[in-house]
Amino acid sequence: MKRGMISIGVFLILLFGMTGCKSKGETENTKAEQSKDYVYRMEDIALPESGSMQNINQLLRIGDAIYAYGYDWSGEDVNYKINFWEIREDGTIGEQHQIEAEEDTSYNYFKAAGDGNLYCLKNKYYFSEDSSEEYIDDYYLTKITMDGEELFSTKLNDIPQLQKLYEENGYFNVYDLITDKDSVFVACMGRYCRFDSNGNFISLAEEQGGQNTLDLEGANLLPLSDGRVIAIIYGETGISLALLDIETFTVKEEYQIPGLSYNYSFYTGIDYDLYLTDSYGVYGYNLGDEEITKLMSFIDSDFGFSWIGNVLPINDKEFYATYDDMETGQTLAAKFVKVDPSEVKEKQIITLAMAYSDWTVRMQVIEFNKSNENYRIDLQDYSALYATVDDYSAGISRLNTDIASGKVPDIILLDTGMPIDSYISKGLLEDLKPYIEKDSEIDMNNLMPNVIEAYSVDGKLYSLVPFYHIQTLLAKSADVGTTRGWTVNQACDLWDSKPAGTEFITGVDRENMLRNCMNMAGSQFIDWENGKCTFDSDAFIQMLEFINRFPEELGDDYYDDSYWLNYDTMLRDGKALASIQYLSDIRSFNMAEKGNFGEDITMIGFPSSDGEGSAIMPGLQLAMSAKSAKKEGVWEFLRSFLTDEYQKDIYGFPLSIKRLEEMKKEATQKPYYLDEDGNKVEYDETWYVGDVEININPMTEQEAEEFVEELYTFSQPYKTDEALFDIIQEEAAAYFTGQKSAQDVASIIQSRAQLYVNENR
Repeated sequence: MKRGMISIGVFLILLFGMTGCKSKGETENTKAEQSKDYVYRMEDIALPESGSMQNINQLLRIGDAIYAYGYDWSGEDVNYKINFWEIREDGTIGEQHQIEAEEDTSYNYFKAAGDGNLYCLKNKYYFSEDSSEEYIDDYYLTKITMDGEELFSTKLNDIPQLQKLYEENGYFNVYDLITDKDSVFVACMGRYCRFDSNGNFISLAEEQGGQNTLDLEGANLLPLSDGRVIAIIYGETGISLALLDIETFTVKEEYQIPGLSYNYSFYTGIDYDLYLTDSYGVYGYNLGDEEITKLMSFIDSDFGFSWIGNVLPINDKEFYATYDDMETGQTLAAKFVKVDPSEVKEKQIITLAMAYSDWTVRMQVIEFNKSNENYRIDLQDYSALYATVDDYSAGISRLNTDIASGKVPDIILLDTGMPIDSYISKGLLEDLKPYIEKDSEIDMNNLMPNVIEAYSVDGKLYSLVPFYHIQTLLAKSADVGTTRGWTVNQACDLWDSKPAGTEFITGVDRENMLRNCMNMAGSQFIDWENGKCTFDSDAFIQMLEFINRFPEELGDDYYDDSYWLNYDTMLRDGKALASIQYLSDIRSFNMAEKGNFGEDITMIGFPSSDGEGSAIMPGLQLAMSAKSAKKEGVWEFLRSFLTDEYQKDIYGFPLSIKRLEEMKKEATQKPYYLDEDGNKVEYDETWYVGDVEININPMTEQEAEEFVEELYTFSQPYKTDEALFDIIQEEAAAYFTGQKSAQDVASIIQSRAQLYVNENR
C-alpha cells in the first residue's frame, strides 16, 4: 500500500501533542480499568396480549401507581383502543383500563390529574358536510377517566385568542400538554395557553406578566419533582434550560447544557433535577452544574440498544423506562436496577477507541462482552466524549492527540482523517497477518487477496477491513470499451464527440470534480513510498484542463423542471456520459446497468495515467496497538469480524471469498423476504424511466461471474487529505479564473506539495 496522506493540522498535533497539558477527565477516559459503577440490570415487564398492540407509547405516574399505555388497532366497531396497564412494584401487572376512541378521533399527550383521572389532547378530523368538503381538524383539551368517560372537553379552535393565532400562522397545531398545581398548559402554534383545572381558558401564558421575555416557539416545558418548571429551548448553539416563574411565565435563570446537548432527551429526576438520556446511557443533571453525571452505561450493562425513553424514576437506583427491541422493533417497558459494583465480574479490560460512532462496532463489542469470560472491551467514542456543537471534529482531533502522546488504545477504529501511515511508520500498529495465519478457524486463502494487499505495507497487514465498497465511475461500454481505466485525453475525446450540451457527470461542479480526482486518482501524482510528487507532469496539467471544463458552480436554475423531467433518462439517452457510483453489492451494479443506463456498462473509473481511477472504500478499518499488553484478547475480538456469522450480515462486499461466492449466486436469483410464517416470498426489482416501470432481471451466471472477477482487480485504497486538497484548490483557482496558465499553476502546486510530503513523511 502506498503511503497515505496526512494533514498539516494532524502533523502539528503529532509534533506538539505531547507538550500540551492534560485536560480534565483525560486520565479517566483513557485508563484501562473496568467500569463497574454504571452497570444496571433490566427486568422486562411482560404486558398481557391485547389485540394488535405492539408498542408502549408512554409510562405515566398516576397518583402512587405507575401505568404503561399503548394503542390497540384491532377493534372493528371503534377506531382503536387505548390500553392502560398498572405496573406493580414487583413488575407484575395490576389494574387494567381501556379507552375506546370514537371514529376519526385520536387521544394524545396523557397527563395525570390530581384526582386519579387524566388530562389529554383530543383531535377530531373529518371533512365538512357542505359542498366545500373542507378537511377539518378540531382540537380539545379533555379530562377523561381511565375507562373513557369524558369529564369535560374544551374546544381549542373556538377560543378567540387561538383563532387569532391561527389567522396569523395559517395553521392550527397543538403539540404538548403539562400540568402544574391547579393549571394546565397547552402548547399551541408555538405559544403556551393556560387553563384552570376545569378546562377554562385563562390566557396566553407568555402574556400573563405583561412581557414576553422568552421565545418559547419550539420549546418544551417540563415540571421538576419539587414543583419548579423549566423550558427546554433548542437554540443554534445547543440546548438551554430556562427556569420559569410559572405564575408570570418569565425567566428566573437560564442554563446551558454542556457538550453535544442536541443528543439528549430530558426527564424529571428524583435525586437529580433531571435525568438525561442519549445513545450511550443515562445521566443526572442539576440546574447550574458545569458537567453532567453518568449514571448508567448501555455498553457496561451489555444492553444491545441505543435508546431508552419515558424514564420514570423510583429511587436513586431504580427507574422504569421504555426501549426499542432490536430484534422485533417493538417499544417495550422494563425496570432498570443498579447492580452493586461488588457483583460485577472482574475481567481484563481492552480499550477500543473510535473517532465517530459506529453501530456495527458497538454491537460487536456488546456481543463480545457478553460471551467472553476473560476480557471486556471499554468502548471510547471520542465524538460523544469531546465533540461540541461548535466543533464536531473535536473527537478525532483529541484521539489523534492521545495516540501521538502515547495513550494508544488497544484497538483503534481507523478513520480516513487519521494519519494512519504515520502510525505505521512510528511502529504503533501491530501486523495482523501472523494472527490470521495462526488462527485455526480463519483461512487466509478465504480472504480477498487484493483487499489484503491494498491495506498492507511491505507485506505486513496493519489494519483489518472486514467489508468494503467500491467507488468508481460507470459509463456505457459502447462508449468506453470493456476494460477498466482510461486517460484524461480519452475522456475528453469522448466528451468532444458528443452533441453540445452533453454533461460528463450530472450535478458536479468544479470543486467536487477536483475532489473526486484526488480521492480516486490522486495516487498517480504522489509516491509516498519514495517521497516524490509529479504535480508538474503533463498528466496533472491535463487533469487541470479537464476539470476546468466543469462549471464553477451549478447555479440556482440548474435543478429546474427540465432537469427533473429528464433525470431518469439522462444516462440512457446519452445526455450524461458517466455516473459516480458507490457500489456496495453485486445487485447495485446490476441495477445501475439495467436501470440507470439500460445497457452494458464498464467500471471505467476516474481518468488517470495509471489506470487506477477507482478505490476500495473500507466499511470498517480496525487496528491493534503494537504496545497493547492484551494482544491475545484483542485478536479474540478482531477475529469476530472474519467469522461466517459476521460476514453474512454485512452491508457491503465481504472480505470472505466464501461469502462473496454466495452473493454471486444470490445475484442470479430474485430477491426475497420472509413472511410471518418464515416462508420465502420472491419479488421483482424495478426501475422507473419516467412513468414507465421496468423489471430488473437478475444477473445471468456469466454476468455475475464477470463482475466478481473484476472485483478481484481493484487495488487502490480510498484516501482523503484535506491539507493537500486545500493546496491544490488554492493554487488551481488562479488557472480556473484565467490569471495563470495550467503549467504555471502546476509548478507552484508541485513545489508546495513536495514540501508538504517532505514534512509529513
